[in-house]
Amino acid sequence: MSRTDLACEIATQNEKTSGITLEESTIDGVGITRVLIQDKASERTGKSPGEYITLLCKDGDADAEISALSSSLSQILESAELNKLEQPKCLIVGLGNENITPDSLGVRAAGRILATGHFCNSESRDEYSELGLNTVYVIQPGVMAQTGLESAYYLELLAKGINPDFLIVIDSLACNGRERLGKTLQITDAGISPGSGVKNERKEFSRKLFGVPVIAIGVPTVIDMGESGQTAQDSQSEPFMLVPRNIDVIINHFARVISTSVNRVLNPNLNDAEIEMLLM
Repeated sequence: MSRTDLACEIATQNEKTSGITLEESTIDGVGITRVLIQDKASERTGKSPGEYITLLCKDGDADAEISALSSSLSQILESAELNKLEQPKCLIVGLGNENITPDSLGVRAAGRILATGHFCNSESRDEYSELGLNTVYVIQPGVMAQTGLESAYYLELLAKGINPDFLIVIDSLACNGRERLGKTLQITDAGISPGSGVKNERKEFSRKLFGVPVIAIGVPTVIDMGESGQTAQDSQSEPFMLVPRNIDVIINHFARVISTSVNRVLNPNLNDAEIEMLLM
């Protein structure tokens, strides 16, 4: 069986494991699965302890998905009591490789999120005070093949410099069910281990590393099929990745859903038109 980043799939595979709870509901017609993984189930499942919320987005209704994701993100911020901060400071990290479409979700989503750090910290910050902006920094660190660096290492240094109250990390994921491929959103307060679903693990982004909550948002864009694509005539085993035919459409759709949701939650005093204007 292929590896998966989705806690809902892991919970189904380990339904008899103590320390895993699963609840299902709906928000604005979008199916929601909440999985809570406790410490005692973490080692067996390979998932960090925490809450994992999965949105099943079968109909491609962007407005409903934005509403459901915004609600879920707000709930996670509330659970971490981050909503009580007078002016929370957030670092957005868009992981992935822009040149490889299935791995470009984080980069494309981050590119549409409004960075406000330069408004809030500049000499002209009084001009923007009436907007009631929260402080948001956005970075797209690239991948090790492009930079030669482990992203988590220099982002740790960056975080020490700007001292965010929390991070939001966006990345492409892997799943093992075709019905979830390109049709599922996962948000969690447990951080993320980039590449874990396709056996290309990097240093995890977690509270342990950064000292503050790390919220991860992702969409499964590939299934690692292992060697299932090998024929009897093949002399060498090669990994086989299943990618949806319309992967460009999927990436652009979810980049919009994620960025719009994050913008609305982090800076609720701005409407969508104002955010678009400030992004120009």
